[in-house]
Amino acid sequence: MLEVPMIQTRGFRNRPAGDGFEVRLRNPYYRGLWTSLIEGAAVTVDGERFAPEDIGWSIGGVTCSAAELSSSDTARWPVDVPAVLVVPRPEPLSTGFHTVAAELRLRMSYIPEELQPTVWTEERGLVITR
Repeated sequence: MLEVPMIQTRGFRNRPAGDGFEVRLRNPYYRGLWTSLIEGAAVTVDGERFAPEDIGWSIGGVTCSAAELSSSDTARWPVDVPAVLVVPRPEPLSTGFHTVAAELRLRMSYIPEELQPTVWTEERGLVITR
């Protein structure tokens, strides 16, 4: 079950290899969309910003970069499937509370180009338990 907020509390964890962390996002668009319409997502944790081009994506078990998402003509991000953002970082995040912000940039196929992209932003307090 997905939470209503875009940033999900489940799945916020350090990577097992110690090479970064993961955070899950719910698709804020009510219909789902083709991944080629995703421009990327920036993540900020406790003031440390991670650029969209450095973040890996996993949707429905398929893992790829933001560039690979935008070049796909068949992959979709369903509304009921969270995207797992894999954020590289030299060290794992510390155990405890963190302020996590996400800026998700999406294009809509029926919106004029000059009004694109649509940007969703959100900030939440999340916890790393181990």
